[in-house]
Amino acid sequence: MNKLMQWCVAAGAALMATQAGAADPVRYWGAHAGVNTLKHMDARVDFGFGTPIGGRADLDRGVHGGLMVGRQSEHLRYELEYETGRIEVERLTLAPLSEAVSGKGRYHALFANAYRTDRLTESVDSFVGGGIGWGRVKLPQLGLGATCNCFGPADKSGFAWQLRAGLSYRLSEVSNVALQYTWLSLPRPDAEGPPGIQYERKRFGAVTLGYSRQF
Repeated sequence: MNKLMQWCVAAGAALMATQAGAADPVRYWGAHAGVNTLKHMDARVDFGFGTPIGGRADLDRGVHGGLMVGRQSEHLRYELEYETGRIEVERLTLAPLSEAVSGKGRYHALFANAYRTDRLTESVDSFVGGGIGWGRVKLPQLGLGATCNCFGPADKSGFAWQLRAGLSYRLSEVSNVALQYTWLSLPRPDAEGPPGIQYERKRFGAVTLGYSRQF
């Protein structure tokens, strides 16, 4: 009877130790890079004559990336993330006027993120979640022709949010690679002018490949 009790106590202690070890959170750092899916930004240009004129900036895909540090348990991840990306302007349109241009804007954001994670196979995990934070969008001085500097410079800082989902593959016990899609909402850039300009509040996607490592 004593031996049976000793065995049960030992087995219970081993099980508790195993569960505790599985539940222990780990810290990690990571980075990701790819492209955003920005295609255009509508704008309202006010020359001070009454009704603003509708304008549009057509965009090419720009680079997008981020750095993060976080903490992960069995099914939850929490992290702080810095994200940045480029806005590539390739054409401006204002009423009947349209012209190819070359200009580069930029956005930056800081997020507090939370994710739900689930193991799909021995090597593959899924994650889905989002974050809230602060962001800034800045666009350069852009114009049509030699005399109409109608677009910008414009910038804005304020509240930002994002949603994200992806799959990660374990390279080793401490490192992973991930493919993810992010949906961001950033502040609406504007400028008092003259001329005054107000861009739309833009929501857009980004596809990135990431790497993370425990420490």
